Amino acid sequence: MGMTNIVFALVAICLGIWGLITYWWYTVDVIIAIFPLALLFVGIIALLAGLKNTGLKANLVRGNKKPEATAPITRKNDE
Repeated sequence: MGMTNIVFALVAICLGIWGLITYWWYTVDVIIAIFPLALLFVGIIALLAGLKNTGLKANLVRGNKKPEATAPITRKNDE
């Protein structure tokens, strides 16, 4: 079973290399089409990671409201 997997893998690699060499202009078109999409997704991920690290998300969810004034909690002093 292992030898058949290796043979099929080598055939697939050879066909892939042949396809890249023969139809290289299609490959370039696909790369040109995928590049902006990859930049968009990487940018969104970086933005979300930055928001997570700054804690800005918590402020956006709360709506930047100040917490309501409550009576201060005092500790009992030792007598």
